[in-house]
Amino acid sequence: MKSRKPTTTGTFPMRTSSGAAALMTMFVFSAAASATVLTPGTGGQLPDVFPGCSGCTLLASDNSGFVTGSFNGVVLTVDVVSAVYSDPSNTFGAGKLDFMYQVTNASSSTDSVGRITATNFAGFLTDVGYTAAGASLPGDLFVTGSIAPGLVDRNTGSTVGFGFAVPPLFALVPPGEASTALIIQTDAAQFTVGQATVIDGKAITVSAFGPAVTTAVPEPATLSLLGLGLAGVGFMGRRRKN
Repeated sequence: MKSRKPTTTGTFPMRTSSGAAALMTMFVFSAAASATVLTPGTGGQLPDVFPGCSGCTLLASDNSGFVTGSFNGVVLTVDVVSAVYSDPSNTFGAGKLDFMYQVTNASSSTDSVGRITATNFAGFLTDVGYTAAGASLPGDLFVTGSIAPGLVDRNTGSTVGFGFAVPPLFALVPPGEASTALIIQTDAAQFTVGQATVIDGKAITVSAFGPAVTTAVPEPATLSLLGLGLAGVGFMGRRRKN
């Protein structure tokens, strides 16, 4: 299993407890099999459990490195990996984009991670869940994390959330552990810079990715009509001058 190295705390050991693994296995088989399509204003729903991303093409990735925040003496040091994939099995159409995130809580932290949010998804459809097969994702970016979200939500049009301190697992991401790979399937065809936020008592926000509105390209016929129109304007201008 791969491990990540924090910039200030030395080698980070990845651990998976047998209890957490057992709970995850139970959750995988009990979660809803149908797509969890979250519309704006949707509260907590069971996440989809994706098998992975077979045939996906990695388009972009980012790693925040270990970032530290402190609040009232509590220290949280996390690493956030984010990536964008073109997915042939995307719920909304072959080749549409999947946005993936994973948080690793450093062993030096004195607090656990309770929630992760991602933006900006306003105007896009979203199918939200996770995969326990992080290490199999293209690009060798993710590890096989041990903590899955209990619920997912989209309280606003922009923000998609993953909650860990919720049923049925009630499993925060403690120091020395990583979340599963979190997945937001969308109907987007393009992406841009977005944000991901890790939340306990304090929020740590890092750069990530989000969907972008497709820029319309004029069709050849439209371009021809535009050219004829401009030529006509020029001709009329010359006639008036003469």
